[in-house]
Amino acid sequence: MKKTVALFMILAVGCMSLCACENNVKTDGQNAEGEQNTQDWQDVSEDSGALEGGDVSRGGGLRILCSPYGESACGSENGYYYLTGDISELRDGNYGMHLMYMDYAAGREIYLCSTAGCKHDSPDCPAVFLYDDFPMSTTKLFVFQDNLYILSREYDDDGTMSADQTYFDGGSGNEVESRPAVLYRANLDGTGRREAYAFDAGLTLEDVVIGDEHGIYLITKKLSVDKDKSASYTTSSERKIVYLNLDTLDMKEICPMTFDDSVTWKAIGCYQNSFVLSGTDYGREFSREEYWDEDAYKELYRNSAEVYALLDLSEGTLKEICRQQNQFENSAWVLDESLYLSSTENQNIEAVDMGTGERKTLCSLKQNLIMDAVGDTLFCRDWALSDDPAFYFVNVKTGEITRSPLVIRCNGWSVEFRAQTASDMLFIYDYDATKGEDDSYEIHQCKYALIAKEDLFAGRENYREIEMIGPGQ
Repeated sequence: MKKTVALFMILAVGCMSLCACENNVKTDGQNAEGEQNTQDWQDVSEDSGALEGGDVSRGGGLRILCSPYGESACGSENGYYYLTGDISELRDGNYGMHLMYMDYAAGREIYLCSTAGCKHDSPDCPAVFLYDDFPMSTTKLFVFQDNLYILSREYDDDGTMSADQTYFDGGSGNEVESRPAVLYRANLDGTGRREAYAFDAGLTLEDVVIGDEHGIYLITKKLSVDKDKSASYTTSSERKIVYLNLDTLDMKEICPMTFDDSVTWKAIGCYQNSFVLSGTDYGREFSREEYWDEDAYKELYRNSAEVYALLDLSEGTLKEICRQQNQFENSAWVLDESLYLSSTENQNIEAVDMGTGERKTLCSLKQNLIMDAVGDTLFCRDWALSDDPAFYFVNVKTGEITRSPLVIRCNGWSVEFRAQTASDMLFIYDYDATKGEDDSYEIHQCKYALIAKEDLFAGRENYREIEMIGPGQ
């Protein structure tokens, strides 16, 4: 992997991913080639499923398995799965990515393949994912019960504008043609990959996947392209929540995701039998031209509010919890029974009881941008991310604040969290990188380690390094 990454991009984007299963919202206006034998795979069949803690929203029996903020990756109690971001040519001329696994007990990364002598350069290899079948960056991974699931889906360009007319053939309201989304199921060691469910060709799947005891909730919709002068606009319709029972593979519609308002809602968490939604309320109707004009939109957004609500899945009803004004930057995080809010208006972090609506101040600190959460701890940063690479940990039970001095060793940037177990965190602690002339770095390999949570919160560098064979991500 060779990519040049500017400092502000790493700080603003890279550190916001935990196990590819996040549920926070920030609104700001806008190989070494190695062979492997069967002994490389150990104890994976004992994985217990999706993690509890900061990578899920622990509300009732619901939990977030995938969200828009993560990579094509997921974690379990025993290891970490991810699809590589580089495409390799296979020996038959096709192109594909590789499914990698970091084995925590062994302390090393492997190809997710147990075939002796395999070179991982053929479609027959269980670690190879053909590029034509699994779109890069939009394919989702999650562990559910005793299986690894791979959701192959196209990019969701709802709400985008483009001057490119390649898939527009005149007129207006043309449906976007795309490859159908497909859910695959495999054993936890990567073997036995097979198609579990194929979705209708006309449906687009959003990023969020929420699970319960027996299956998963997804948000589906239909996309169409409208032409206006020299541009095309992608819009959605028939947006709804569906439920796929993973035991029987039966699909049913739960409720629409459109309500009697002008807010486009997105799921950010779970509470009991409800989805926690957020959306921007502009307070009035506005034109397409106003929305896409940079100056006009800034004024429109400045006068809007970010609204948080509960969607009862059994009734299909929406109940507002609270709102934040968007003349300030703000962030939010769902954890257990509370919604945690912060803003640049002040230095507070507030806790909103989602059952009663009661709002109280948890603590005050300048670095109150909520980035993540693990267990009872919020992970916070300074709003000017490049000014302060440190994480500030806030205990939601006590309001106690601690600052971590841990940073990327080669350049002092913020560490990047990837996954967790009951006791440990997996994170990137260093890069094999070449410094450029403009404070950018060409990253050749990410270096991973496990750290006990108590050592992380105390700032102790008691790292247990993962032996890498690939570039990481």
